[in-house]
Amino acid sequence: MSLPPTSWLRALRRSCAPILAVLAITATLAAAPAAAHTKLTASTPVNGARLTSSPSALSFTFDQSLQSVQDWDAVLVTGPDGFRHAAQSVRVDGNTVHASCDRLAKAGTYTVSYRVISGDGHPILGHITVTLDRADTGSPMLAAVSLPTGGVPAWVWILEFATALFLLHGFLRWRSDQSSSSPAPVLHARLDSATRD
Repeated sequence: MSLPPTSWLRALRRSCAPILAVLAITATLAAAPAAAHTKLTASTPVNGARLTSSPSALSFTFDQSLQSVQDWDAVLVTGPDGFRHAAQSVRVDGNTVHASCDRLAKAGTYTVSYRVISGDGHPILGHITVTLDRADTGSPMLAAVSLPTGGVPAWVWILEFATALFLLHGFLRWRSDQSSSSPAPVLHARLDSATRD
């Protein structure tokens, strides 16, 4: 015999406080190491720069050393038309990523995205924006390159783990409440009413 739905809900409500405390502690512990990750300290061109011609080179300098990168996805330039163009000759030198840039051509705002790996193995993603004030001569690379899919962020795993804990705890609490309530009085009452009829 199972408990009425309200008993299960009461058991679930009683178990919420400990689960929320575990979630808060887990989130705090997960956020603490993230503050120590590598950060961008400088770029060429600088973020928000207004340019009269295409930059010949791009560079991103970070506060910690970097691991080698695959040049096909480390630096991408997205134009005002939405096309992504891979930067050329990408290389890592200590804490700086260098790349050469194809001509931008159209006037407008460009987003230069970087995707690198810090010395401690964490991915670093970000971007700067630059504005080309007038059209530059030359042909941009026409093939659009889509960003590769990265790994799953840590917060997704933490949320899934916490949800599983929450459901497991609620189920165990419900089973405990179910086994502690005695079905015998209900059974005796039914037997008594059946024998009277």
